[in-house]
Amino acid sequence: MKVRKLIVFLLLSILLFSSISYGENPKAKVYLVVINKLTLVDIEKMNNVRNLAENGSVGLMNTKGLSGYTGVESFLTINSSEKAYGNLNSIEFVALEPNGPLINKGLKKIINLNSDNNYSPYIGVIGDNLHSLGLKTAIYGNSDSITTPNRASALIPMDSQGIIDYGNINDITIEDLDHPLLVKTDYEKLLNEVNNSPGDFIVIETGDLDRLYRYNNYLSDAEYNKLRNNIILKIDNFIGELKERNDFTNSLLIITSPNSGDPNIDDSKLTPIILWGKDVRKGVLTSATTNRSMIVSNIDIGPTIMDFFEGLTDNMSGNSMKFIEKDIDISQVKAINDQINTTSKVRYNSLYYYGFFSIIILAIFIIQVILRIRFPEKIQALFMVILTQILIMPSIFIMISLLRPKSILEYLIFLFTSIILSLTILWLIRKKDNVVFYIGLFSTLIVLVDLILKGNISRYSVLSHDPIIGARYYGIGNEMVGLLLGSLTLLAMEVLKKRNGSLLPLILYILSAILVAHPSFGANVGGTIAFVITIAYFIKEYFDKKLDLKRVILLFLSVILVISIMAFIDINYNVNTTHLGKNILLTKNKGLTYINQIVTRKLLTNIRLIGRSFWTYVLLVNIILQGSLFYTQYRIDKNILLASIAGLAGAIGGFIFNDSGLILTSICMNIISIGIFLNSYWNKVE
Repeated sequence: MKVRKLIVFLLLSILLFSSISYGENPKAKVYLVVINKLTLVDIEKMNNVRNLAENGSVGLMNTKGLSGYTGVESFLTINSSEKAYGNLNSIEFVALEPNGPLINKGLKKIINLNSDNNYSPYIGVIGDNLHSLGLKTAIYGNSDSITTPNRASALIPMDSQGIIDYGNINDITIEDLDHPLLVKTDYEKLLNEVNNSPGDFIVIETGDLDRLYRYNNYLSDAEYNKLRNNIILKIDNFIGELKERNDFTNSLLIITSPNSGDPNIDDSKLTPIILWGKDVRKGVLTSATTNRSMIVSNIDIGPTIMDFFEGLTDNMSGNSMKFIEKDIDISQVKAINDQINTTSKVRYNSLYYYGFFSIIILAIFIIQVILRIRFPEKIQALFMVILTQILIMPSIFIMISLLRPKSILEYLIFLFTSIILSLTILWLIRKKDNVVFYIGLFSTLIVLVDLILKGNISRYSVLSHDPIIGARYYGIGNEMVGLLLGSLTLLAMEVLKKRNGSLLPLILYILSAILVAHPSFGANVGGTIAFVITIAYFIKEYFDKKLDLKRVILLFLSVILVISIMAFIDINYNVNTTHLGKNILLTKNKGLTYINQIVTRKLLTNIRLIGRSFWTYVLLVNIILQGSLFYTQYRIDKNILLASIAGLAGAIGGFIFNDSGLILTSICMNIISIGIFLNSYWNKVE
């Protein structure tokens, strides 16, 4: 009997102590804390948030919606996995019961607002994918003012029916007539709601910073900054409490601002995003969407949440965020952000004045060609040096990137110093025969080396990608394709002029096409088509073949074959699938209408650019110059014509098959036109 009692006692003890020792693992959750209008400058003042950033993983997020970086559309885009549009009138969440489900009565308005959206957003994709796993969504908090409701954060966890499983977006603030904003977030209540929430994906709207920003016109700078610092401190304390009161060994915490930050504090359109918790490594964020260290997109938040829950991501165009392990602090993140911001600010004006001066100089030579006039020798020599300066300017833009300018002033100092130095050198060597050859060689090599190094040379160049615009984050952009194709054609002219029948240009064209096409390097479909057309025309002209229907069909099939090979490599062998492979996979889910939307979007972009871009005038002047040269019967060596016609054919192909092909074609034509002119001027018919 005693033995039986002893055995029972031991069994009960084992069960009791094992449950005490090990317990039940905490439920896996994702907490998304919304601090709208947050900046890196703010984080430097927030001890808890800064600690999370420096011990978790931090990045800079592109917040662009369909048309801008502020407002409802940035919130909606997170839960659409494509660029979407919304407004405050489309947010009408009502609670079906206290702390129970919420439903957006304005969902139909959102659908109508996006009916003509060529990005074809899946509105409510996060909610749908979570519900398919049996997981629950929740929202707590708002950014209402005393007169205007603002529940944009509630758009993030809703499903395609406009439903959120749990939440409190009404009774979560305190009306305080002594407070400048008259209403403020009740952080203690917000914390209790979150701690007791049965949701698996919980969105937390802190609210106050956004309220303050909308009220900034009614406050002095001193009042605004004082109130802002107080709000930042309260939010930081709230996040510290959230971290202390919840077990994050099995959960994920995301902190970000869906809109661009407060321009009164930091005018960068990229906002900080922080991940901390389970499986998050110390370092910086990246994703296959950007393939760039520290840069992610708002459409990457959805796949990151689904990846954490091991759920479906095939219907999302973004990609799960990954971690690059490294020691980094907020000041370093801010320095990189400043470089990106500086490049973005000077980008338009740099390219505009490059185009403007090209138009002026080429127009002068058009007059010379048509009227057959010639300036005095020194003035003519000066203009010829300026022509070669136009050829070298794109390469100067790339080289400045290596100096990493952190401000507009630094950039201008580097730019004007480079221009003065290059003009001086070009003037001193103006009588040398191989100047144009070396410019073509240098420009070609710098782009090819940059491609091999995956953009590390041109990272902060005005010719490279702008992560703030977000049209493209990796590979080779249309500006660089135009430079490569134009420079290579210029080099081909010079090589063939000296070595008739040389196959070196063809070899370089093929090498460039491979690098531009390969998913791990260029990953540019439109640029690849431009190079395939160039190669085809070069071969046709080289072997003196006529262009008939059979050869046109062969060219068309060659383009399809090259793109198919790119897609096969991308989908089957590339670790991070590029936009080509991603679009093909999305086409499988959405059908051929998705391809139609892509084509329509690209055509509309080109049409819009033609109507309002200065590149249109650059292109027109180049067409007039080339037409003038041929019309006035300037003698041009047949080898020069061989290379130039091939390059021009590729430039036209790049224009047709690219969503911003106007830029590619204008830069390419600018270089080719100058090359033709320099090689024909001294052989003119008198």
